[in-house]
Amino acid sequence: MKILHVYRSAPTDDVKKLVAAVSEGRETESFDLNVENPDYDKLVDLVFAVDQTICWW
Repeated sequence: MKILHVYRSAPTDDVKKLVAAVSEGRETESFDLNVENPDYDKLVDLVFAVDQTICWW
Protein backbone atom coordinates (compact mmCIF):
# COMPACT_ATOMS: atom_id res chain seq x y z
CA MET A 1 0.00 0.00 0.00
CA LYS A 2 1.31 3.43 -0.94
CA ILE A 3 0.45 6.43 1.26
CA LEU A 4 0.59 10.13 0.41
CA HIS A 5 1.18 12.53 3.30
CA VAL A 6 0.06 16.08 2.55
CA TYR A 7 1.38 18.73 4.94
CA ARG A 8 -0.58 21.97 5.35
CA SER A 9 2.10 23.35 7.69
CA ALA A 10 5.52 22.26 8.84
CA PRO A 11 5.14 18.98 10.75
CA THR A 12 5.65 19.07 14.50
CA ASP A 13 7.52 16.35 16.38
CA ASP A 14 4.19 14.72 17.28
CA VAL A 15 3.11 14.66 13.63
CA LYS A 16 6.45 13.18 12.61
CA LYS A 17 5.96 10.36 15.15
CA LEU A 18 2.44 9.69 13.87
CA VAL A 19 3.63 9.69 10.24
CA ALA A 20 6.37 7.21 11.12
CA ALA A 21 3.89 4.93 12.87
CA VAL A 22 1.34 5.04 10.04
CA SER A 23 4.00 4.60 7.36
CA GLU A 24 5.80 1.64 8.91
CA GLY A 25 6.30 -1.05 6.29
CA ARG A 26 4.64 0.96 3.54
CA GLU A 27 5.82 3.01 0.58
CA THR A 28 5.20 6.73 1.07
CA GLU A 29 5.15 10.02 -0.80
CA SER A 30 4.85 13.49 0.70
CA PHE A 31 3.66 16.85 -0.54
CA ASP A 32 4.09 20.23 1.16
CA LEU A 33 1.40 22.87 0.80
CA ASN A 34 3.34 25.28 3.00
CA VAL A 35 5.59 26.51 0.18
CA GLU A 36 5.36 29.67 -1.91
CA ASN A 37 3.63 28.15 -4.97
CA PRO A 38 2.57 24.52 -4.50
CA ASP A 39 2.31 22.48 -7.70
CA TYR A 40 -1.36 21.49 -7.49
CA ASP A 41 -1.17 19.54 -10.74
CA LYS A 42 1.49 17.33 -9.18
CA LEU A 43 -0.66 16.95 -6.06
CA VAL A 44 -3.61 15.71 -8.13
CA ASP A 45 -1.35 13.23 -9.92
CA LEU A 46 0.01 11.97 -6.59
CA VAL A 47 -3.48 11.55 -5.11
CA PHE A 48 -4.50 9.29 -7.99
CA ALA A 49 -1.19 7.36 -7.89
CA VAL A 50 -1.46 6.22 -4.26
CA ASP A 51 -3.83 4.00 -2.30
CA GLN A 52 -4.35 6.34 0.66
CA THR A 53 -3.96 10.08 1.30
CA ILE A 54 -3.54 11.60 4.76
CA CYS A 55 -3.64 15.37 5.29
CA TRP A 56 -1.78 16.81 8.24
CA TRP A 57 -2.60 20.27 9.54
